This record gives sequence, structure tokens and C-alpha cells, in this order.
Amino acid sequence: MRLGIFGGTFDPVHYGHLRLAEEAREAANLERVLFVPASVSPFRTNEPLSAAEARVQMARLAVQHNPHFEISEIEVRRGGVSYTVDTVRVIRQQYPEAELFLILGADALQGFMDWREPYLIAHECHLLVGVRPNYDLRKTLKQLPEPIRQRVQRVPMTPMGISASNIREHVRTGRSIRYLTPQDVIEYIQQHRLYREPE
Repeated sequence: MRLGIFGGTFDPVHYGHLRLAEEAREAANLERVLFVPASVSPFRTNEPLSAAEARVQMARLAVQHNPHFEISEIEVRRGGVSYTVDTVRVIRQQYPEAELFLILGADALQGFMDWREPYLIAHECHLLVGVRPNYDLRKTLKQLPEPIRQRVQRVPMTPMGISASNIREHVRTGRSIRYLTPQDVIEYIQQHRLYREPE
């Protein structure tokens, strides 16, 4: 099995995430993509996050119509700071025969050497890197050690310019988030009054 792993805080998940996952799935002929909501991102320990349950549920709603996508609660169940290397180890135990692919954006690749045990991650997983048009990946690749560079596969991305922080700001200021994230996610945000100023 060719299995994609796509981690993030997903607060909230949006069309940019979904499109990257779909383009990575197609580019690497993946059978499945696991969306793995983080418990706490090691790079965002000071940022307030929505409850894990809410982020998992929004992700579940977003992927429900794609038979290749599913949600993994590995990091949320584990709790604490979520390190990709720990998740990769667990998935490797669950799927010993699978070929693993880690899906990430070009910006994440720039900081990849700051991750915990990057060599082990790259040994276990191909790195599917979403690249926007006109983005020069060569500069980033030059800064990476050869064993990691060899594991990178470029995935041309449809530019969307959607960010979770932008969506949160839209909600907070009462602006529409239609067409930024699936309708089911929008309804969940509205029902649970996420991202609003405390009353």
C-alpha cells in the first residue's frame, strides 16, 4: 500500500489542505491519505488552539466524501506535543508493508531540519512537497543534506492562498467564509460558535 500522512493543526481544515492532499495523492498514486490532526504543534506551543475534538470533527466532515481520505486520531489520543517522528513510528508499526509518504508544504520543508529526528522521518517516508507556481524549490533543496534531498518529490499545487488563521479572523470579524472550507465545516463552526470573541 502507498499511504500518505498529512499532519497539521487543521484549525480549521480548509480547501487548501484538501487540494494539497488530493494533488499529492494523484502525484504519488496513493491509495489512502491519513489526515492527522496534531494535539499540540511543536512550532505553535504558545498559540491557543481549538479543542482537539472540534478539529478532528471538522476534518472528519471535510474528508467524508473522498473515499481515499481518512482521519487518524493518533496524535490527539497521545496528547502533549505532537512530533511527526513519533507518529511515523506508530504508523510504521500499524502498516509494516506500506510505502509511506509524508505530505507537507514547501514552507515546512524549509524548516525540516529543525524537526525532531528528520533523518529518521526521511528514511521512513518519501517527502511529498506541495509547490506553488513560480516557487523555486531548488534554493530550499540546496540547504538540505543529500539523504533528505533524495527523498523529496515535488507536487505542483493549485495556488489558493487560503490560511486557517485568515478563516479564524474572518469568523471573528463577522465576514463570510463560504468557499474557503466545505459547507459542513462552516456549519460546524457556526453551531459551536468557534473563533468568535468571548461574550
